[in-house]
Amino acid sequence: MRDRSDVLFHGSDLYAVLQGHEQKVQATVDQIPEAQFRSNTDEQVLSHVVSEMTVEPLVIFEDRMQMKQEEGTIDVSQWRERNPFGDRGPINVASIRVTVTLPFAGDAGLWKCKPSTWGGTLPHGSPSSGSGGGVLTLMVELPADSDPNDFKRRVDEQIKAIRDNVGYQKSQIDQFNAQLPSRAQAAVAKRRTRLGKAADVLKVLNIPLAPKPGAPDVSQLPIKRKMVVPLAPPATGEKSYQIDDAIYEHILGVIRHEGATFEATRETYINLGEEDLRNIMLAHLNGHYEGDAKGEAFRGAGKTDVTIERENRAAFVAECKLWKGDKQMAAAIDQLLGYLTWRDGKTALVLFNKEVAGFAEIQAKVPELVKAHPRFVSALAAGKAGEWRFRFKSKDDDGRFVTVHVFLFNLFVTKDRR
Repeated sequence: MRDRSDVLFHGSDLYAVLQGHEQKVQATVDQIPEAQFRSNTDEQVLSHVVSEMTVEPLVIFEDRMQMKQEEGTIDVSQWRERNPFGDRGPINVASIRVTVTLPFAGDAGLWKCKPSTWGGTLPHGSPSSGSGGGVLTLMVELPADSDPNDFKRRVDEQIKAIRDNVGYQKSQIDQFNAQLPSRAQAAVAKRRTRLGKAADVLKVLNIPLAPKPGAPDVSQLPIKRKMVVPLAPPATGEKSYQIDDAIYEHILGVIRHEGATFEATRETYINLGEEDLRNIMLAHLNGHYEGDAKGEAFRGAGKTDVTIERENRAAFVAECKLWKGDKQMAAAIDQLLGYLTWRDGKTALVLFNKEVAGFAEIQAKVPELVKAHPRFVSALAAGKAGEWRFRFKSKDDDGRFVTVHVFLFNLFVTKDRR
């Protein structure tokens, strides 16, 4: 019996999966701590729940496919045209194996979900991913004497089947996501009613409640898909244009995940340049921040690689660079600081190493090279391996400070594997 573990769009029924997800809406509302739920408006709770429950459909990037070819052997004993007399196998012959890697975004679990509409032929592939996307690996292996057009036909058939099923899924998922706000609103209203009745009970009993030890602080709910501009500190009354730490860390987390995905499948990304790597990151950032992540946006003294803005307030600014040696670091920091306006305070410098085999040596150099910059103030705790965080003086204002989080990702691949 053939192993079906690599069959795509096979295993779970997408309709049943979405129905089960829908039933979790009320539970998601009810799990919000009561004090936090009461302190937020219905609109705030609704935005949080919808962002939490939205299903991310699969998106494939056919323009970024990569192919690798290698020799091997294949058993053709089950191929009637190769074994017309049905002799027992194995009958091994020389083969050519073509491996295609296809980057994707979205919920990787959907590769195993069968849409309501589907074609008769299901494609095969192996997804490698995290929470926000990854790479799908396809493999076609035929005897070495096969017509080259047979390889193309097999690959084209697989890609078309994937494209069609991704489209079928998206139609179902878009319909589900469109109905989420009304379902969440009903769940919020139901809990408000329930809490109102509980409050009526307290009034009737008229007995003071004892404070609960370790009760959580009341704060804004985290909203995954919308930028939350923090309120001004009450002491000064001055409006803040910077994002809060939670949003900053979330953005860095998306970049961290993307970089780890690049490192796990380096052969797929080794031939991509700065702009291509940046664009993949932008696609994932836009999945979280409603299209607010931009590339090549005018800021300060030039064009930034990545910005996320809302209402003319810079939320995040980043620069992506391929590692070119020690002298590059100061220039990259100068470039990043030059982009910033007085509104910008939380940034990142993303470095990709593609050419140097001694990655540990580069890691050891980074903090010292950064500290040598004339605008450097102090090192901050980064908390992750291969990452550093620093405080700098603004390029043209010694009284204003900027946080720069530095990532270093290793995409080096030996020439025989490229």
